Parts: sequence; structure tokens; C-alpha cells
Amino acid sequence: MLSRPIQHSTEESGSSLIGRVRFGLVFLSVLVFLSLVFSILVATAFGSAELSLRTVLDILKMKLFGIQDDVNAQSAVYIVWNLRLPRAILAIAAGGGLAICGAAMQSITQNVLADPYILGVSSGASAAVSLCFFIGGAFAQTGLLQTFAFLGAALSMALVYLVGMSGNVVSNNTRLVLAGMAISIILNAISQFFITMSAANTSRSITMWMMGSLAGARWDNVAIPLLGSVIGLLFFLGNARSYNLISLGDETAIGLGVNVVRIKLLTTLVIALVTGLIVSSCGIIGLVGFVIPHAVRLVLGTNHRRLFPLVFLIGSLFLVWMDLLARFVMAPQELPIGILTAFCGGPFFVMLLYQQTKKSK
Repeated sequence: MLSRPIQHSTEESGSSLIGRVRFGLVFLSVLVFLSLVFSILVATAFGSAELSLRTVLDILKMKLFGIQDDVNAQSAVYIVWNLRLPRAILAIAAGGGLAICGAAMQSITQNVLADPYILGVSSGASAAVSLCFFIGGAFAQTGLLQTFAFLGAALSMALVYLVGMSGNVVSNNTRLVLAGMAISIILNAISQFFITMSAANTSRSITMWMMGSLAGARWDNVAIPLLGSVIGLLFFLGNARSYNLISLGDETAIGLGVNVVRIKLLTTLVIALVTGLIVSSCGIIGLVGFVIPHAVRLVLGTNHRRLFPLVFLIGSLFLVWMDLLARFVMAPQELPIGILTAFCGGPFFVMLLYQQTKKSK
């Protein structure tokens, strides 16, 4: 007679706990989103020419909704709309895109140290860009650089698959990772060869590109990486259940009806596509695809339906602020954003190593 009320109470407490968890997740997502919106306003207001947040809001209302306010300075309109806002949007595309690609790569390889560049995408793009700078002339123009960077990224990915999937298919995660490392070493050697053989100013241009920058962001080169990142997010969310099951092991996932080979193949293709678009637009920005998804996973766990949206938002927020710091640290010169992300990611590696050492004892 007493067992029923106790069971009913247990069910109520369980549903109450689930409700609190969901509320906490929604609250956290809204908080991060509002922080991102505020950060975009700050990033468009501050720089070599400082503007008030009110001025920025007036310019955005005028451009987006046609609401005319007292915005008389055309220079301020140009700075906000043509320079700083595209830069902030590219930071969202790059930060969010690299972060979700890193989360997906960690899921399908079941390796917490994996990141989007593990397929040699960044090395292929670097080799192609180094070749363009070495040849010079029309090949060193921004449009062709981006095209060749993407083609180099795609070619390196194809080589990694050719080597890593021969004999066995995608289920052999270790083989794919080792193939990525091997191809990356070869392509990095090619990049270093072109840097060494180039003139001093050309070598500097190649090196600066390889360290990453959002300085070249304009409306004509922001839309494609942003669209790629959004499509990647939708794809990963659509396959969240499969990633949850794969995290239990390939055999378990297959037993529960997941086509593991197909999911891993499509996922790596999407990762390579999104990463290639980002790298071709802003160079190589390291550790975002490792640090952000790993940190969020430590807090939220491995439920990918909750993981991907927050990873995208936090990755975007992180890179917006890193870009803002890159403009201020050595003003009026600009620090490559890849240096700052490395400074932030390095200590995270040390912390992770310390935790792993502690667990092994």
C-alpha cells in the first residue's frame, strides 16, 4: 500500500529535475545569445575610431530598417556597415563553424583531442595559398587566394580519405587520424618550401595569412562561410541522435540501427566543406575547434541536441572577443587572431593533461 505513493513521489521529483535542467539550459542559451548580440555592438563601436553604442544602433536601424536618425557622419556609416559589422559576422561564422565542426569530429572519432583540422584541411589551404603568393601577380589577389585555399583544403581532404579509407572504411578512426597527420606533415613541408623560396615581403604575407585574421572581411566574402556554418549546424543537429549512439561505441550504434559508415562519411565531408570555407576566408585560426566543444562538453555532457547550439553560440562569442582584442593589443597594428587563440588554448591543453594524469593515478 505504501509503495504507490513513494513511486509517484519519485516520478514527480524526476520530472521536476528534468524540468529544472531544461529551464537552466534555455536560460543559459538565452544568456549566451544576448551576450553575443551585445558583443557585436561593442565590436562595431570600438576601434581606431571610437563610436558610441547609440551611434552604432542608429546606423544599424538606418541600414536594416530604413529608419532615418541623426547620423550625419558618412565616415561613421562606412566604418560600421562596411568594415566592422562584416568582420563581426565573419567572427560568428568562423568561431561558430569551427566549434561545431570540432564537436562533430570529436564525436565521430571518439577522441576528445580531435579538431576540424585533423583531416589536413588547414595544411592543404596553406600549401595552396603559399603557392599563390609564390607565383604572385593575379594569383595573389584576394578572390583567387580564397578559391585556391578552398581547393587546397578539398584536395587535402580527398588525399586523407584515399589513404585513410583504403582497405577498411570510416569505422577505423585511428587510421583516418594518422592519415590526416601524415598528409598534413607533407603539405606543411610544401608550405615551408614556398615560404623559404619567396622574397621577404612575400614570406611575411604568407606567414600572416597562416596565423589567421578577420581584417579582410567584406560583405562579398562573408555570406558564403556564414551560410556554410549554418548549414553545418543544421546537418549536425539533424544527426544528433546518431552521434549520441555513436558515443556509446560503433557496434552499439550499429545494433541500434545507425548506419555508422554513412554518418561518419557525410559528417567528415560536411566538416571539410565548412572548415575549408572558413579557412579560405580568414586563414588558419587554431584551437577554437578543440577548446570550445571540449569545454562545453565538460559542462553539458554528450547530448548533442543540447551540445551543438551552445557550442555554436559560445564559439561565435569567443571569436568576436578575440578579434576585438587582436585590434587593441598592439594598436595601431593588428595582432593575428591565431596568436590569441593559441594563448587561450595552450593553458586548456595543460589543464586537460593534468586532469588525465590525475585520473590515471
